[in-house]
Amino acid sequence: MPITKQEIERYREILLDKRESLAGQVENLAKEAASSTEATETSKSPLEDAENAAGAYEQDFAFITMESEEELLRKIEHALRRIQEGTFGQCDECAKDIHPDRLEALPFADLCKKCQELEERGMRRRADSDFEVLDELEEAEKEES
Repeated sequence: MPITKQEIERYREILLDKRESLAGQVENLAKEAASSTEATETSKSPLEDAENAAGAYEQDFAFITMESEEELLRKIEHALRRIQEGTFGQCDECAKDIHPDRLEALPFADLCKKCQELEERGMRRRADSDFEVLDELEEAEKEES
């Protein structure tokens, strides 16, 4: 089921708001990490070294969080490009429509559920046979429950 223009506009607004929010968070994390690095570099006493160990942990955490936020920003930018190109809501891998519930939860999703599952399992789509394997796995899981 194709997405309406109104829905696309709503997703665009959601993505723009999220991008703005994340950009601010990344900027704050970068400032935190920079000030933490500066404090560590000016340390001179053993007591300051112990305090800086905690600061180093916080700095590492800030860098990891910043990297995660930057990855999410890249996904949002990709989704906004797809809106401009007219491919938003279609799976980048198989070109089928992404389920509306998935887009509602992850408006930056670029893979349908099946292709995402294949990616998470480390399987690359080489032919429709990959989907047959996935379908067989889903059927087996249903029979087990």
